[in-house]
Amino acid sequence: MWEQYYTDEKEPQIDLNSKRRFIFFTIFFLTLFGMLFVYEASSIYAYSIKGDPSYFLKRQFIFFIIGLFLFFFTLFLDLNFLRKYYKEFLLFTLFLLLLVLLFGRRIGGAKRWFNFGEFNFQPSEILKISFLIYCVEYCNRKKTLLRTFKLGLLPLGIVLGILCLLLILQPDLGTALFWVIWTFLFLFLYRARKSHLFVVGFITIIFIIFLVLFFPYRFRRIIAYVNPFADPQSSGFQIIQSQIAFCEGGLFGVGLGESKQKLFFLPAAHTDFIFSLIAEELGLVGALFFIFVFFILFNAMVKIAKYVWGEFSKGVLLGIIIIFFLEIVINIGVSCGFFPTKGMPLPFISYGGSNLVIHYILLGLFFNASKNLM
Repeated sequence: MWEQYYTDEKEPQIDLNSKRRFIFFTIFFLTLFGMLFVYEASSIYAYSIKGDPSYFLKRQFIFFIIGLFLFFFTLFLDLNFLRKYYKEFLLFTLFLLLLVLLFGRRIGGAKRWFNFGEFNFQPSEILKISFLIYCVEYCNRKKTLLRTFKLGLLPLGIVLGILCLLLILQPDLGTALFWVIWTFLFLFLYRARKSHLFVVGFITIIFIIFLVLFFPYRFRRIIAYVNPFADPQSSGFQIIQSQIAFCEGGLFGVGLGESKQKLFFLPAAHTDFIFSLIAEELGLVGALFFIFVFFILFNAMVKIAKYVWGEFSKGVLLGIIIIFFLEIVINIGVSCGFFPTKGMPLPFISYGGSNLVIHYILLGLFFNASKNLM
């Protein structure tokens, strides 16, 4: 199945263990770098609402420690356990998504979080593990049927539809669209028929257009994406302030700690728009270097996936790579104004407990699945 993407017999032998170490330490230092910018972006805001400029930094550090602990736990987890209970794990996640609609905390008009005192938990983040494992195991079990619609794609499409419905009801159309795109890319690697994917994709686009046109706040986001200056004080405000941050940064940036946009101009500066703050303080050179680091990181991850033994392990690795890739592209694309505004953190950089912890679990799964190298 994967041979068409991974065949290069003339390639010289490479030290894959050194690439594994490179991935870990790169992500480790990216997280520390992210905590610096979380403090940079949130200190004034944190002082104004909590009286403690390091409030968000302290919380992010706690999430970092929890994430590291779960990384090492996942590193030694028996993957056969996940394979055996892949359906139950996904059903549990869907149950949590249903539960959050009934008892979740409403923030900004959306019910996406469970509240536990000072901490919030977003159950949709668990999909990055449960739906990933489900799709990998499903595709491996039905790999001979994936080129058929009724027996191959339709059952998986129904599961995806239920998942997306629960997300849209929160409402969180952006995350639902994320999983649709992820599933399409994943099925493409598993050689599903392109004609089937095209038809389903066309129907999905029609459905998304319906959800945008019949819900004014979503339509305003599209208008703001096309012309943010049509509503500069409301729907276009974030995009405009993000673009101002890029312009202020210029080639070499205004300097570390010298950002003006963090002074209550750029909303969500320590979460969804942290890349804009990086571009303002470090400039175009710093932003491009940041993107270059991600490029090298992905290259190392793909190299490892190429030499891993076992269809399930390969599926897990490729699924994780696609998750990271889409999140980074979407976050940076939104910050640059290439995509409509979507609340998606930058992996390992942005503030967010659920996101950081789940990503370290995914990193643990990546290293676990890549133990058996060819």
